[in-house]
Amino acid sequence: MLALLFLLLPHLSSSQLDENERIAEYHKRQHKWPPAEAEFTPQTPGWRNLHTRRFQQITRIEDGTAKYNGYMSTVHSALLAPNFTEYGWALTKGPSDLVELLLARLITGINREDTPVELPDADQGDIRDEYPEELPLMVSIYGLHQRVLDELLPIHEAWSNTKLIGNNAYGLRVYRNQSNLQMHIDESATHIISSIMHIGHDPDGEPWPLVIEDLHGNTHEVFLETGDVLLYESSKCFHGRPKRYNGKWYSSIFTHYYPADWNPKRNEMNVHYRIPPGWHLQPEEVVEDLDELIVTETSFKEPGCEHEWCALKKTTKWTMPQELQHGQIISSDGVIKPLVKESEDEL
Repeated sequence: MLALLFLLLPHLSSSQLDENERIAEYHKRQHKWPPAEAEFTPQTPGWRNLHTRRFQQITRIEDGTAKYNGYMSTVHSALLAPNFTEYGWALTKGPSDLVELLLARLITGINREDTPVELPDADQGDIRDEYPEELPLMVSIYGLHQRVLDELLPIHEAWSNTKLIGNNAYGLRVYRNQSNLQMHIDESATHIISSIMHIGHDPDGEPWPLVIEDLHGNTHEVFLETGDVLLYESSKCFHGRPKRYNGKWYSSIFTHYYPADWNPKRNEMNVHYRIPPGWHLQPEEVVEDLDELIVTETSFKEPGCEHEWCALKKTTKWTMPQELQHGQIISSDGVIKPLVKESEDEL
Protein backbone atom coordinates (compact mmCIF):
# COMPACT_ATOMS: atom_id res chain seq x y z
CA MET A 1 0.00 0.00 0.00
CA LEU A 2 2.31 2.76 1.27
CA ALA A 3 5.51 0.79 1.61
CA LEU A 4 7.62 3.93 1.37
CA LEU A 5 6.09 7.15 2.57
CA PHE A 6 6.77 9.54 -0.33
CA LEU A 7 10.24 10.50 -1.43
CA LEU A 8 11.72 13.92 -0.76
CA LEU A 9 8.88 15.43 1.22
CA PRO A 10 10.04 18.84 2.50
CA HIS A 11 9.98 17.61 6.09
CA LEU A 12 11.88 14.42 5.30
CA SER A 13 14.87 15.94 3.51
CA SER A 14 16.40 13.09 1.50
CA SER A 15 15.28 10.31 3.81
CA GLN A 16 12.70 7.61 3.22
CA LEU A 17 10.22 6.55 5.84
CA ASP A 18 8.71 3.08 5.79
CA GLU A 19 4.99 3.44 6.49
CA ASN A 20 4.65 0.08 8.23
CA GLU A 21 7.51 0.96 10.57
CA ARG A 22 5.98 4.37 11.18
CA ILE A 23 2.61 2.84 12.13
CA ALA A 24 4.32 0.33 14.40
CA GLU A 25 6.08 3.16 16.20
CA TYR A 26 2.77 5.06 16.47
CA HIS A 27 1.19 2.11 18.31
CA LYS A 28 4.32 1.45 20.38
CA ARG A 29 4.00 4.96 21.75
CA GLN A 30 0.31 4.31 22.49
CA HIS A 31 -0.91 7.26 20.46
CA LYS A 32 -4.60 7.74 19.79
CA TRP A 33 -6.54 9.79 17.26
CA PRO A 34 -8.09 12.27 17.58
CA PRO A 35 -5.67 13.72 20.13
CA ALA A 36 -6.80 13.96 23.74
CA GLU A 37 -7.46 17.44 25.10
CA ALA A 38 -4.43 17.14 27.40
CA GLU A 39 -2.11 16.66 24.40
CA PHE A 40 -2.62 20.16 23.04
CA THR A 41 0.19 22.51 24.01
CA PRO A 42 -0.83 24.84 25.54
CA GLN A 43 -4.11 23.45 26.83
CA THR A 44 -6.18 26.56 26.16
CA PRO A 45 -9.65 26.00 24.67
CA GLY A 46 -9.02 28.44 21.82
CA TRP A 47 -5.78 26.75 20.79
CA ARG A 48 -7.45 23.35 20.85
CA ASN A 49 -10.45 24.53 18.81
CA LEU A 50 -8.23 26.26 16.26
CA HIS A 51 -6.23 23.13 15.52
CA THR A 52 -9.13 20.69 15.78
CA ARG A 53 -10.71 22.60 12.89
CA ARG A 54 -7.41 22.53 10.97
CA PHE A 55 -7.06 18.78 11.46
CA GLN A 56 -10.60 18.36 10.09
CA GLN A 57 -9.66 20.44 7.06
CA ILE A 58 -6.54 18.35 6.46
CA THR A 59 -8.51 15.10 6.41
CA ARG A 60 -10.36 16.39 3.33
CA ILE A 61 -7.22 17.12 1.28
CA GLU A 62 -6.99 14.64 -1.59
CA ASP A 63 -3.38 15.07 -2.67
CA GLY A 64 -1.27 12.72 -0.55
CA THR A 65 1.89 14.82 -0.36
CA ALA A 66 -0.02 17.99 0.52
CA LYS A 67 -2.07 16.12 3.10
CA TYR A 68 0.97 14.64 4.84
CA ASN A 69 2.70 18.02 4.87
CA GLY A 70 -0.43 19.53 6.41
CA TYR A 71 -0.33 16.96 9.18
CA MET A 72 3.39 17.56 9.76
CA SER A 73 3.04 21.30 10.34
CA THR A 74 -0.17 21.07 12.34
CA VAL A 75 0.89 18.18 14.58
CA HIS A 76 4.10 20.03 15.37
CA SER A 77 2.33 23.31 16.10
CA ALA A 78 -0.67 21.97 18.01
CA LEU A 79 0.74 19.04 19.97
CA LEU A 80 4.52 18.73 20.09
CA ALA A 81 6.20 22.13 20.03
CA PRO A 82 6.57 23.57 23.53
CA ASN A 83 5.47 27.13 24.18
CA PHE A 84 7.74 29.58 25.98
CA THR A 85 5.37 32.50 26.45
CA GLU A 86 1.72 33.07 27.34
CA TYR A 87 0.54 34.32 23.97
CA GLY A 88 3.25 33.32 21.48
CA TRP A 89 3.90 36.87 20.27
CA ALA A 90 4.57 40.39 21.53
CA LEU A 91 5.50 43.87 20.31
CA THR A 92 8.54 45.84 21.48
CA LYS A 93 11.02 48.45 20.26
CA GLY A 94 14.38 47.75 18.65
CA PRO A 95 17.68 49.51 19.47
CA SER A 96 17.39 52.95 17.89
CA ASP A 97 21.03 53.24 16.74
CA LEU A 98 20.90 49.86 15.01
CA VAL A 99 17.58 50.66 13.38
CA GLU A 100 18.91 53.98 12.07
CA LEU A 101 21.98 52.27 10.60
CA LEU A 102 19.89 49.61 8.85
CA LEU A 103 17.43 52.19 7.58
CA ALA A 104 20.28 54.20 6.05
CA ARG A 105 21.56 51.06 4.31
CA LEU A 106 18.06 50.30 3.07
CA ILE A 107 17.38 53.77 1.66
CA THR A 108 20.76 53.83 -0.04
CA GLY A 109 20.08 50.41 -1.49
CA ILE A 110 16.67 51.06 -2.95
CA ASN A 111 17.74 54.40 -4.46
CA ARG A 112 20.90 53.21 -6.23
CA GLU A 113 20.58 51.46 -9.55
CA ASP A 114 23.81 49.50 -8.98
CA THR A 115 22.88 48.24 -5.51
CA PRO A 116 23.56 44.50 -5.09
CA VAL A 117 20.18 42.84 -4.74
CA GLU A 118 19.29 39.20 -4.99
CA LEU A 119 16.61 36.61 -4.61
CA PRO A 120 17.32 33.61 -2.37
CA ASP A 121 19.75 31.25 -4.12
CA ALA A 122 20.44 33.81 -6.86
CA ASP A 123 23.85 35.19 -7.77
CA GLN A 124 24.83 38.68 -6.63
CA GLY A 125 24.15 41.44 -9.13
CA ASP A 126 21.52 43.86 -10.26
CA ILE A 127 18.73 41.46 -11.23
CA ARG A 128 15.69 43.54 -10.37
CA ASP A 129 14.55 43.71 -13.99
CA GLU A 130 14.79 39.94 -14.47
CA TYR A 131 12.13 38.89 -11.96
CA PRO A 132 8.41 39.56 -11.58
CA GLU A 133 7.68 42.62 -9.48
CA GLU A 134 5.86 40.68 -6.74
CA LEU A 135 8.93 38.59 -5.82
CA PRO A 136 11.03 39.96 -2.91
CA LEU A 137 14.59 41.17 -3.33
CA MET A 138 17.48 41.45 -0.88
CA VAL A 139 19.52 44.54 -0.02
CA SER A 140 22.89 43.74 1.52
CA ILE A 141 23.69 44.99 5.03
CA TYR A 142 27.39 44.25 4.52
CA GLY A 143 28.19 41.91 7.39
CA LEU A 144 25.91 43.40 10.04
CA HIS A 145 24.01 40.15 10.54
CA GLN A 146 26.01 39.06 13.60
CA ARG A 147 25.62 42.48 15.19
CA VAL A 148 21.85 42.23 14.70
CA LEU A 149 21.81 38.78 16.32
CA ASP A 150 23.94 39.93 19.25
CA GLU A 151 22.07 43.16 19.98
CA LEU A 152 18.64 41.57 19.80
CA LEU A 153 19.60 38.47 21.80
CA PRO A 154 18.85 40.00 25.26
CA ILE A 155 15.39 41.04 24.09
CA HIS A 156 14.55 37.52 22.96
CA GLU A 157 15.99 35.92 26.09
CA ALA A 158 14.06 38.24 28.38
CA TRP A 159 10.79 37.69 26.50
CA SER A 160 11.11 33.89 26.42
CA ASN A 161 12.89 33.66 29.80
CA THR A 162 15.23 31.20 28.10
CA LYS A 163 18.94 31.09 27.38
CA LEU A 164 19.20 31.24 23.59
CA ILE A 165 21.67 30.64 20.77
CA GLY A 166 21.47 32.74 17.63
CA ASN A 167 20.81 30.78 14.46
CA ASN A 168 20.66 33.50 11.81
CA ALA A 169 19.65 37.04 10.93
CA TYR A 170 18.08 37.28 7.51
CA GLY A 171 17.60 40.45 5.48
CA LEU A 172 17.15 43.08 4.46
CA ARG A 173 14.30 41.42 2.59
CA VAL A 174 12.48 43.91 0.37
CA TYR A 175 8.94 43.00 -0.58
CA ARG A 176 7.53 44.72 -3.63
CA ASN A 177 4.13 45.59 -5.05
CA GLN A 178 1.57 42.76 -4.87
CA SER A 179 3.79 40.62 -2.62
CA ASN A 180 2.09 38.29 -0.19
CA LEU A 181 3.16 35.47 2.11
CA GLN A 182 0.83 32.57 2.86
CA MET A 183 0.32 31.35 6.40
CA HIS A 184 2.95 28.95 7.71
CA ILE A 185 5.22 28.05 10.59
CA ASP A 186 9.00 28.26 10.36
CA GLU A 187 11.77 25.69 10.52
CA SER A 188 11.04 23.53 13.55
CA ALA A 189 14.67 22.65 14.23
CA THR A 190 16.14 26.12 14.66
CA HIS A 191 13.52 28.91 14.37
CA ILE A 192 12.07 28.75 17.87
CA ILE A 193 12.20 32.27 19.33
CA SER A 194 12.22 34.80 16.51
CA SER A 195 11.51 38.38 15.56
CA ILE A 196 10.70 40.68 12.68
CA MET A 197 12.33 44.09 13.10
CA HIS A 198 10.73 46.48 10.65
CA ILE A 199 13.17 48.86 8.96
CA GLY A 200 11.08 50.88 6.55
CA HIS A 201 8.46 50.98 3.78
CA ASP A 202 7.16 53.10 0.96
CA PRO A 203 5.50 56.10 2.68
CA ASP A 204 2.86 56.14 -0.05
CA GLY A 205 2.10 52.43 0.24
CA GLU A 206 -0.90 50.96 2.03
CA PRO A 207 -0.50 49.52 5.56
CA TRP A 208 0.44 45.86 5.32
CA PRO A 209 -0.32 43.65 8.33
CA LEU A 210 1.56 40.65 9.63
CA VAL A 211 -1.12 38.10 10.53
CA ILE A 212 -0.42 35.78 13.47
CA GLU A 213 -2.39 33.27 15.55
CA ASP A 214 -1.82 33.41 19.29
CA LEU A 215 -1.77 30.58 21.81
CA HIS A 216 -5.40 31.18 22.75
CA GLY A 217 -6.66 30.67 19.19
CA ASN A 218 -7.08 34.35 18.33
CA THR A 219 -5.89 35.92 15.08
CA HIS A 220 -4.12 39.29 15.05
CA GLU A 221 -3.14 41.79 12.36
CA VAL A 222 -0.01 43.67 13.38
CA PHE A 223 1.01 46.87 11.58
CA LEU A 224 4.70 47.68 12.02
CA GLU A 225 6.54 50.98 11.71
CA THR A 226 10.28 51.64 11.54
CA GLY A 227 11.96 50.25 14.67
CA ASP A 228 9.00 48.12 15.75
CA VAL A 229 9.88 44.53 16.66
CA LEU A 230 7.42 41.64 16.52
CA LEU A 231 8.61 38.83 18.79
CA TYR A 232 7.05 35.49 18.00
CA GLU A 233 7.37 31.74 18.51
CA SER A 234 7.86 31.21 14.81
CA SER A 235 7.74 27.41 14.55
CA LYS A 236 4.74 27.32 16.92
CA CYS A 237 2.32 30.04 15.79
CA PHE A 238 1.04 30.18 12.23
CA HIS A 239 1.81 33.54 10.66
CA GLY A 240 2.08 35.24 7.29
CA ARG A 241 0.99 38.17 5.15
CA PRO A 242 -1.91 36.74 3.13
CA LYS A 243 -3.11 40.20 2.04
CA ARG A 244 -1.28 41.55 -1.00
CA TYR A 245 0.90 44.60 -0.51
CA ASN A 246 0.02 47.76 -2.40
CA GLY A 247 3.18 49.85 -2.49
CA LYS A 248 6.65 50.03 -3.99
CA TRP A 249 8.74 48.52 -1.18
CA TYR A 250 8.51 47.14 2.35
CA SER A 251 11.54 45.87 4.26
CA SER A 252 12.35 44.06 7.50
CA ILE A 253 15.10 41.96 9.01
CA PHE A 254 14.36 38.57 10.60
CA THR A 255 16.19 36.94 13.51
CA HIS A 256 15.92 33.36 14.70
CA TYR A 257 17.17 31.74 17.93
CA TYR A 258 16.86 28.38 19.64
CA PRO A 259 17.27 27.36 23.32
CA ALA A 260 20.78 26.58 24.47
CA ASP A 261 19.73 23.07 25.52
CA TRP A 262 17.87 22.45 22.26
CA ASN A 263 18.41 19.33 20.18
CA PRO A 264 17.55 20.56 16.66
CA LYS A 265 16.52 17.10 15.48
CA ARG A 266 14.70 15.84 18.56
CA ASN A 267 11.18 16.56 17.33
CA GLU A 268 11.45 15.59 13.66
CA MET A 269 10.70 11.88 13.99
CA ASN A 270 8.29 12.46 16.89
CA VAL A 271 6.09 14.40 14.48
CA HIS A 272 6.11 11.60 11.92
CA TYR A 273 5.19 9.05 14.57
CA ARG A 274 2.27 11.18 15.83
CA ILE A 275 0.42 11.26 12.50
CA PRO A 276 -2.47 8.72 12.56
CA PRO A 277 -2.20 5.45 10.62
CA GLY A 278 -5.21 6.26 8.43
CA TRP A 279 -4.00 9.74 7.52
CA HIS A 280 -4.34 9.06 3.77
CA LEU A 281 -8.02 8.05 3.97
CA GLN A 282 -10.92 10.40 3.31
CA PRO A 283 -13.28 10.91 6.30
CA GLU A 284 -16.58 9.06 6.27
CA GLU A 285 -18.38 11.93 8.02
CA VAL A 286 -18.51 15.32 6.37
CA VAL A 287 -18.20 18.35 8.63
CA GLU A 288 -20.61 21.04 7.47
CA ASP A 289 -19.40 24.57 6.74
CA LEU A 290 -15.74 23.55 6.76
CA ASP A 291 -13.64 25.77 4.51
CA GLU A 292 -11.30 24.17 2.00
CA LEU A 293 -7.62 24.16 2.99
CA ILE A 294 -4.82 23.96 0.42
CA VAL A 295 -1.30 23.05 1.55
CA THR A 296 1.70 23.66 -0.71
CA GLU A 297 4.83 22.33 0.96
CA THR A 298 4.70 24.32 4.24
CA SER A 299 2.27 27.06 3.14
CA PHE A 300 -1.44 27.07 3.99
CA LYS A 301 -4.31 28.95 2.33
CA GLU A 302 -8.12 28.87 2.29
CA PRO A 303 -9.12 29.86 -1.26
CA GLY A 304 -12.82 30.25 -0.47
CA CYS A 305 -12.25 33.27 1.79
CA GLU A 306 -11.11 36.81 1.07
CA HIS A 307 -7.30 37.04 1.01
CA GLU A 308 -7.34 33.23 1.21
CA TRP A 309 -7.51 33.13 5.01
CA CYS A 310 -10.88 32.81 6.71
CA ALA A 311 -9.83 34.06 10.16
CA LEU A 312 -9.31 37.52 8.66
CA LYS A 313 -13.06 37.95 9.03
CA LYS A 314 -12.45 38.52 12.75
CA THR A 315 -9.09 39.82 13.92
CA THR A 316 -7.63 42.17 16.50
CA LYS A 317 -5.61 44.95 14.85
CA TRP A 318 -2.46 46.30 16.48
CA THR A 319 -0.13 49.25 16.09
CA MET A 320 2.64 50.12 18.52
CA PRO A 321 1.23 52.22 21.40
CA GLN A 322 2.91 55.63 21.53
CA GLU A 323 3.51 55.24 25.25
CA LEU A 324 5.41 51.94 24.88
CA GLN A 325 9.11 52.49 25.55
CA HIS A 326 12.23 50.50 24.73
CA GLY A 327 12.41 47.67 27.28
CA GLN A 328 8.64 47.11 27.36
CA ILE A 329 6.30 44.74 25.54
CA ILE A 330 2.61 44.44 24.73
CA SER A 331 0.72 41.34 23.59
CA SER A 332 -2.77 39.86 23.30
CA ASP A 333 -3.92 41.08 26.72
CA GLY A 334 -3.23 44.69 25.77
CA VAL A 335 -1.14 45.34 28.88
CA ILE A 336 2.23 47.09 28.61
CA LYS A 337 4.78 45.18 30.70
CA PRO A 338 8.50 45.51 31.41
CA LEU A 339 10.70 43.27 29.31
CA VAL A 340 12.74 41.68 32.08
CA LYS A 341 14.14 38.27 32.88
CA GLU A 342 12.18 36.44 35.52
CA SER A 343 15.32 34.86 36.93
CA GLU A 344 18.93 35.70 36.19
CA ASP A 345 19.89 32.23 37.35
CA GLU A 346 17.75 30.60 34.67
CA LEU A 347 19.51 32.52 31.94
